[in-house]
Amino acid sequence: MRKSTKIISAALATVAMTTQAFAAGVCSRADETAGVKAEILQQQLMVAAYSCHLEGAYNAFVINYRPDLIAADGTAQSLFQRASARGADDYQSFKTQMANDFSMDYQNQDGFCDNAQDMFQTAAEHRGGSLSSLMAALDFDGATPFDQCTRDVPRVADADDGMVEGGSSGAVSARTAR
Repeated sequence: MRKSTKIISAALATVAMTTQAFAAGVCSRADETAGVKAEILQQQLMVAAYSCHLEGAYNAFVINYRPDLIAADGTAQSLFQRASARGADDYQSFKTQMANDFSMDYQNQDGFCDNAQDMFQTAAEHRGGSLSSLMAALDFDGATPFDQCTRDVPRVADADDGMVEGGSSGAVSARTAR
């Protein structure tokens, strides 16, 4: 698992460096930071599934952690919307950039698929647990494009229009198109 920690840390550092423009003086609350990190994990596993032919393992991951992934997606998107008037677009750009970065990692890092297989195995072993417990088991931590808040930041209530958001379901895009 030590090898996967190094690859995760390197990938998170790359993501953070390429997305600093989104942060522009906005800090993230602890739940927002966790949401962004969950999105980073999901993007990494999605690219790994496609690149390493581990689609079944990715589908099992998404099914097992779906409620947590949907919540993380909403929390992360809210952070981006709080950070910028173009928050929804910035969030989609962030996720696209992550996918591109992880695709480059696949091409440039020996052991990318072995690492991905280990991560999926850990996810399967934690079936029924929370996404946060999986991330702790993976030692999944590192930089995000936002600094952690050092003081309480008030929460802005979101309008609930009944749409479920998460991953690449299209609900996020549908919402921004309205």
